[in-house]
Amino acid sequence: MQVKVVSATKVEQTLQDTAAAVFVITAEDIRRSGATVIPEVLRLAPGVEVARIDASRWSVTIRGFAGTYSNKLLVLVDGRSIYTPLFSGVNWEVEGPPLDEIEQIEIVRGPGGSLWGANAVNGVINIITKHTKDTQGGMVTLTAGNKERAIASVRYADQLGEQARYRLYGQFAERDSLVTPAGRDAQDNWRQGKGGFRLDWNPAAMDSFTVQGEFYNADLKQNFTVFNLAAPYSTHLLSPVEASGGSVQARWQRQYSAQSKMELQAYYHYESHQDYLYDATLDTVNLDFQHNFPLGDRQEIVWGLGYRRNQDEFTDTVITAINPRSVATELFSAFVQDQVDLITDRFRLIAGAKLEHNDFTGWEWQPSLRALWTPHPNHRLWAAASRAVRTPSRGERDVMRLNLTTVSPSALTGNLPGLLYFAGSPDLGSEELTAYEIGYRGQLTERFSLDATVFYHDYAQLLIGNLGTVAVAGTPWPSYLLLPVTLTNAGSGVKSGFELAADWRPAERWRWRLAYSYLDSELKRDDDSSPIYTDGDRQQISLLASWNARDNVDVDVWWRYVAANEISLVSYSGRIESSSYPELGVRLGWRPRKDVELSVVGNNLLGAHHLEFVSEAFAFPVEVERSVYGQVKWKF
Repeated sequence: MQVKVVSATKVEQTLQDTAAAVFVITAEDIRRSGATVIPEVLRLAPGVEVARIDASRWSVTIRGFAGTYSNKLLVLVDGRSIYTPLFSGVNWEVEGPPLDEIEQIEIVRGPGGSLWGANAVNGVINIITKHTKDTQGGMVTLTAGNKERAIASVRYADQLGEQARYRLYGQFAERDSLVTPAGRDAQDNWRQGKGGFRLDWNPAAMDSFTVQGEFYNADLKQNFTVFNLAAPYSTHLLSPVEASGGSVQARWQRQYSAQSKMELQAYYHYESHQDYLYDATLDTVNLDFQHNFPLGDRQEIVWGLGYRRNQDEFTDTVITAINPRSVATELFSAFVQDQVDLITDRFRLIAGAKLEHNDFTGWEWQPSLRALWTPHPNHRLWAAASRAVRTPSRGERDVMRLNLTTVSPSALTGNLPGLLYFAGSPDLGSEELTAYEIGYRGQLTERFSLDATVFYHDYAQLLIGNLGTVAVAGTPWPSYLLLPVTLTNAGSGVKSGFELAADWRPAERWRWRLAYSYLDSELKRDDDSSPIYTDGDRQQISLLASWNARDNVDVDVWWRYVAANEISLVSYSGRIESSSYPELGVRLGWRPRKDVELSVVGNNLLGAHHLEFVSEAFAFPVEVERSVYGQVKWKF
């Protein structure tokens, strides 16, 4: 409860004094989870839905709207957005630092638009890397197993004079493919290399500078089910994927007093992605300024300004054409937040709003009002009302034609095959959310803490697909129907539920962590009230038991239960639903010396393989297998 967080209010405060649904995954939690990639670590948090699509892709979302491109979740690395505006989502297969570089992951469930802006609709994930002073020396990590073929990481950090420290790191990973539902090799193995640096410099007591950068390059293989205008009207394609990118980020902080500071941050980010679906590059330049200061003894103001410029370049592929091919867009923003203690140490009110202007939907206004009540030093109650928006992406607006799938001949199609394709809609507006949340956070005993949240999300102007004017093409022979699908802001509905996190330490060497989520969904078309997602309730449970058998021996057992995923009914390749499943992971760790750690991890131990998620378009089901790996860490 005393861990410091910054992502919920942009002011450093303890977790228990934060008026938001925040969950923190620490470096120790990451180490003991047995995970090797960031999406798998996120399964520890309540409300976060993680499903593996294939060997290299994950669906990660908060409070519903699962998808290959989960577009209502903002993801940051040290405050730098890795949410790509090309298609609205995150490339989890390539983005993010190695796990050993992460200090903690702060997960804010619920809207964060009043501070972070558009696309922070259902939540914010901020991945915070370690300061160089905490990683002095070197470390080598080697991992190998039946699915994690080889992962090799190297890190070295040292001082530069008396005021500066630096860190260099690199990682290479080669991972094996998963399997089809029939148990055959899906052939979607992949490899990736990434590296980076960080420099922290404190030239004076008031000032601190951080410069950091990273790069990545990945070769992947992904399965698609693609259209075919002749029988059997669809075929399987194994597509190579080439992805690369990098960023450079600089931050200057000046600390005027314990409660007053200024921060200026700038970064440049580049990404390139080429596969069967799309071929594009993106250059982003971003500048953020933030200032916080007290007003008297009870009030604290935080305000800031921001500017972002995106320059993209698309190349037409076999199935995709975008017009215009290259566009530069700009985003201007300003925010302010006022935090006031109406009753000292008892009742706090936080009001804030962000104003943005983008080239797609113009001005956007995202306010928030939060309250925190402290009836007892060990108990907190909080409530919040917020508004957030998700702006459309380039792909949703400017795609001239994206061939999706074929429709078999029938009486409804005049015995002609049909080609279903997606066409962009330049007049799209933002999707809107009005959210209400109530939470409790308490240290019930010295060894037991509880965090609970109830929420009600009211959505409007959700994007849904509509079939346009049907035309005949390919005349005189062979003929087929052109079936255009366009998006409109014509969906609405409600999501509600509750989330629970509990931490219990029954003995000095035992720790139990429970995360439970319940979500009920009802989203409809505005015109005919037909559903746009499968309705109903869903649950997921995570229970991690950690035992320090000896001072140098760790035993971790992680049991999970995941209900069947919410399925988008606007599916372009038929509905393939996953089933509910339980899973088990076990980790054994041993430190024969202070500088060496050996561990063995088994994941997905309860079955040979299971289906977790199927992409909304070009669906080709791939199942997750049982895996075992060993790991060696050496520090010097």
